[in-house]
Amino acid sequence: MGAEISSLALYRLWARAWKGQAANRLKQIIRQSRLMLTVITGFVVTYWIFFTWLFYRGLQFLQFGIPALGDLLVARMFYLLFALIFFMLIISSVIAGYGVFFRNRETAWFQTLPVSHGQLFRWKFLEMACLASWAFVFLSGPLFLAYGWGMKLPAWFLLLLPVLYIPFSILANTVGAALLLCLVWLWHERWGRRFVVGTGLVGLGVLLATHRPVDVAAMREAEIVPLMNMLLKNTRVAVEPMLPSYWLATAVLGLGEKIWNKTFFFFGLVSSYCLLFGWLLLRYSGGLFYENASRVQDRRLHGRTHSSRTYRSSLSILATVLVGWMRWLSPPVRSVLKKDVITFWRDTGQWSQFAIFFGLLGFYFLNIRNFRYHLDERFWVSVVAFLNLGSLALILSTLTTRFVYPQFSLEGRSLWLIGLAPASLKEFMWGKFWSSTFFSVSITASLMFFSFHSLHLEAALRWIIAFAICMMSVGLNGIAVGLGVLFPNMRQNSAQIVSGFGGTFCLVLSLAYVAMMVM
Repeated sequence: MGAEISSLALYRLWARAWKGQAANRLKQIIRQSRLMLTVITGFVVTYWIFFTWLFYRGLQFLQFGIPALGDLLVARMFYLLFALIFFMLIISSVIAGYGVFFRNRETAWFQTLPVSHGQLFRWKFLEMACLASWAFVFLSGPLFLAYGWGMKLPAWFLLLLPVLYIPFSILANTVGAALLLCLVWLWHERWGRRFVVGTGLVGLGVLLATHRPVDVAAMREAEIVPLMNMLLKNTRVAVEPMLPSYWLATAVLGLGEKIWNKTFFFFGLVSSYCLLFGWLLLRYSGGLFYENASRVQDRRLHGRTHSSRTYRSSLSILATVLVGWMRWLSPPVRSVLKKDVITFWRDTGQWSQFAIFFGLLGFYFLNIRNFRYHLDERFWVSVVAFLNLGSLALILSTLTTRFVYPQFSLEGRSLWLIGLAPASLKEFMWGKFWSSTFFSVSITASLMFFSFHSLHLEAALRWIIAFAICMMSVGLNGIAVGLGVLFPNMRQNSAQIVSGFGGTFCLVLSLAYVAMMVM
């Protein structure tokens, strides 16, 4: 009982400190950055209003525009949505958890105090769960609001949704945290790294071998019933009764249909598994967390450094090839850019997100050939061309916000070394701008030409899109580099820098720029 009381007192102390830090940060933002706070608030309100209306119109079309199948399609949409959210929550937990558990100065400092590893892991798990889950609640809120509006449900429907969502989110965070501990443990074993890489390659090969694109010609000639059968067949994996996403979707649909026994049963099912796996993880993961944290801190593997001499030389050669040709930049600037490339590939939190981002992006470009439906009509040619431009621009805005914006802040306390170099800070910022612009144009150009090949667009539209995306690369990188200098954050890692108000403002401004350019 004494241990439980001390743990509760410790959690109260941490919660009080966390609450004080959040309150002080909010006061500073209101006092110093009212314009930025106003812009972000306006973006949030506009997003909720616009997408609530958009989802409402879409639900109305599905329910009344497709006779006898509307309710079935709405239900299938919820199953797909929650399956995607569950999968993304696991990925988000792995990414956010690595920074919270193993790349956080506060965590390293707490390890020096007389606090058990289990207590520290439990508290940091709550922090990770909040960081990994808030964005999905924010993004999916308009859909639930539109569903309640379309079904004419009372206000208590929206009040009960968070109650249903909390155990589902914690269950996904528990799976993500367990997966993170296993991956970190494997990555610091020589055979484990080979196992992780080999498993990833095998999984990618299986995915490519089993992926079958939709037959566009058959879709064009098919009627509504065969199309619906194909749609339901291709999405049947989302209605697997063993998935937690199926339980939550069924509980939400039961709440909307006022079938209380269905809602209570599946809510109890999600909650029971949340309590079981949560208790197992929080009870027995303290030792593994401490072992992994020690390995990450000392970067050693069986007496040898984790970064071998061959690995370091390979990174140096890669950085020299990528940066060395920029002869118009001074040697000190090229040296700093070379350091940025090496630091990027040494930071697991950055290159892992980069790899996951392009892995998900691959699904889009594997299926882009399906957009050729009705491309013999002039209207659909224009629609698909500008949708492709919009998607490429959104990809570019996401890349610049996530990887370019934090570059200045990642210099941290070593910024004084750059100040001692025989080049001005302005030259270094221009160097970061030109290098990020070059890499952004290279990535988007390759994606752009691949999409041109898949869509078979005419030459005039190709040149328009190519010119627009190159100019937007310059503009978006200018926004990211400039705001990164105006709103520096020298004390946190890249993920926390981007999730701050400066990173949010950069994303909002980039999205507004993309919308203006595309229109």
